Amino acid sequence: MEAVKSGIRMMTRNLYSFLGVHSFLIGLFPFYIPVYLYIAGFSLSQICGFIAATGVGFCISLYVWDRVSKHVPLRCLIIFSFLSEFILLTLFFLEKNMGFILISGIFNGVFNCSFWMIQRLLFLDTITPQTSGKKFGNFQIFVLLVLKAGILAGGLMLEKSGYLSVYSLSAGIVGAAAFFFLKKGPGIEFDSGITSTKPLSLTMVAGYKDRFNSRPVFAIDGLYLYLESYFWMISLFLIVRQSYWKLGVLVIFLTLVFGIIFVMIKNSIDLLPANKMYAAAVCLYSLSWVLRGLLSEELNRVSLLFLLAVITFCTSIFRLAFNKRFFDIAKSRTAHEYIYIKSYFSQFFLAVSALAVFLLLKAGDVAEQLSMIYLTAALITVVYLFYGRKTTREV
Repeated sequence: MEAVKSGIRMMTRNLYSFLGVHSFLIGLFPFYIPVYLYIAGFSLSQICGFIAATGVGFCISLYVWDRVSKHVPLRCLIIFSFLSEFILLTLFFLEKNMGFILISGIFNGVFNCSFWMIQRLLFLDTITPQTSGKKFGNFQIFVLLVLKAGILAGGLMLEKSGYLSVYSLSAGIVGAAAFFFLKKGPGIEFDSGITSTKPLSLTMVAGYKDRFNSRPVFAIDGLYLYLESYFWMISLFLIVRQSYWKLGVLVIFLTLVFGIIFVMIKNSIDLLPANKMYAAAVCLYSLSWVLRGLLSEELNRVSLLFLLAVITFCTSIFRLAFNKRFFDIAKSRTAHEYIYIKSYFSQFFLAVSALAVFLLLKAGDVAEQLSMIYLTAALITVVYLFYGRKTTREV
């Protein structure tokens, strides 16, 4: 028992080291990618093209990653995740070149795959169903604090000194992080249950079904994650009159609301009635998209901040409840298989959905287009209600 606890503590330290550095780096620039593209003159349709390419890059990278990760030490995979982020940042010097959207989008998918797979697999090794909600809350608070420090620094640097300063600082952090994890030696590894499993075939992924209705939920979740990050960031950017540092300050204010919510509920979510808690969280999430759709720059400052705080509250509750359900189900299944299935489905359907929007979206008022997308998203959230509802069907 003591050996198991010691192993969990080591995995937790590795997870927090990995997340801490990456979260700050993401805050410096990748967080600002949607607004950077927007201010550089790319249309909402072209940004959807970037998102579609990201989904394609993620799926291709995931197929390779699933096979390579069985034979390559975890510390090397971690170092590659930092290098892939550095390559992504380098590509933004080519923003005026033809093919930039496609190439940078694909590399964004490569980086996202490396980051998210390592994060999810390490986190899975640190939890039990009795502690998943609390531990997810703890690491979310940690990530948010470090991420927002990066966001504040990145916003100020982009506003005052431009992209080159952000790139230079990121390059230094990537070099230091790569050296740090290289020196950690062979002590940092995935659990043997992850590395010993066979890679998933595409046939198995395409035909996957389970009794928790995972497939349709995974199919929409990738899209919602990008709506929350890319499109919502553009909305906030418009609200703060297209200022990087004001966007950073606004996001940090909302993070304080987010953090207070997590502190209040993270220790009790594992004790609440799971199904009722989850259903209520989905309803709040739907409300958040309705409010996003109705949001207007013409509202006075107090009303605007209040609505933004409510949106943050609703989204926070949902993400905590959804991730608890996801990791609890993953623990009860073949964890490796379940996490990879989610990534394949969410990223493939993200690419398809974003490509459809890219092809169908015409030139027009960006705020109105975003409002229409948000109100449509509010209706589709009903799919989340079916997640975890057991049916008679089994794999």
